[in-house]
Amino acid sequence: MRMYSALAVPVLLLSVSCTNSGQMEKHFDVVKEIKAEQVFISEILNPNNIIKLEDYIVLQNAVDAAVDVYYVYSCPELEFLYSFAHHGRGPEEYLMPSVIKNTSGNILGFKDHATDKVAFYGLSDTAAVLVGDSKFQSPDYDRFFWEINLIDDSLFLVKHQGYKRGNRELWSLKSGLKDCIPNTFKKLPDKLGDNYYTIFDDYLISANGDRFAIAYNFIDRIEIGEVRNGKIKIETALGAKRAPKFHLYGDDTETEFSVDRNIVRYENLYAGEHCIYALYSGARLDDTEKNHSSVIEVYSWDGKPVQLLKLSTAVAYFAVDEKSRTIYGVNPEQSPDVILKFKY
Repeated sequence: MRMYSALAVPVLLLSVSCTNSGQMEKHFDVVKEIKAEQVFISEILNPNNIIKLEDYIVLQNAVDAAVDVYYVYSCPELEFLYSFAHHGRGPEEYLMPSVIKNTSGNILGFKDHATDKVAFYGLSDTAAVLVGDSKFQSPDYDRFFWEINLIDDSLFLVKHQGYKRGNRELWSLKSGLKDCIPNTFKKLPDKLGDNYYTIFDDYLISANGDRFAIAYNFIDRIEIGEVRNGKIKIETALGAKRAPKFHLYGDDTETEFSVDRNIVRYENLYAGEHCIYALYSGARLDDTEKNHSSVIEVYSWDGKPVQLLKLSTAVAYFAVDEKSRTIYGVNPEQSPDVILKFKY
């Protein structure tokens, strides 16, 4: 969420053009329509994330009334292998796990927000084995570590956020806070006053190695950067220079003042080795939560538009295998018993 520090940040002008509103229009010379292959699964689960490891696809199960949190499938066959991470309070049990992105090989990491446990499991064809765990506790009672990316060893790039305030921060399990950069849209909290909540300039972070991308939920903007010498560096930005006029929270969700009427820009984000993949909506929040998105914008790491992928079936969560040029996705609201495959 938030403003650049005293960095020189070039705003990309190639392949975009400005409008009077300060919005930049994106142009993709290559547009592809991709049909979905549906792979039906018989496991009873409510997927709320999909993770691509080196040899496996992992679905995260919503923990309400769930037995296990993670379901492991072979890749590319998508045959169910096993599930693990029991929902509970005992040893190797978890209550509110959130995936740690950017782990290597067949290591799956996650943080349990209920207990502050950080766990890493090594996956094989037959079992997931705990290979490391620790504590990662927020120093602020009203903010949590969301959007967690492992940069290297015990260094994490996170969204440290609550309802009213947040930062992009770099944390070490060994030595604590290393760096932070504040709100990109610096004037927004003052402009909205008591009506300001971090949902308005909320964002997703996805890293690959020490490079990362940020895509905003309600603002048509992508930022690209790198963790270098223990510092978070934003190097390129494209899209809107300022926030739009938001619909604020209201008592009646059918009024024009309801937050549900805000337009979702980016619903999900994936950082690949070669490209950045941003799931674009363009629909109202209430419609996006129901139907999700079917357009993926693909950018190079220097911010140039590469291609626009139009999916035949909308996805809520997705992951990309760049080697086989395959997108794996799920849409729990539409088809909770299906994994979608798109060859691009």
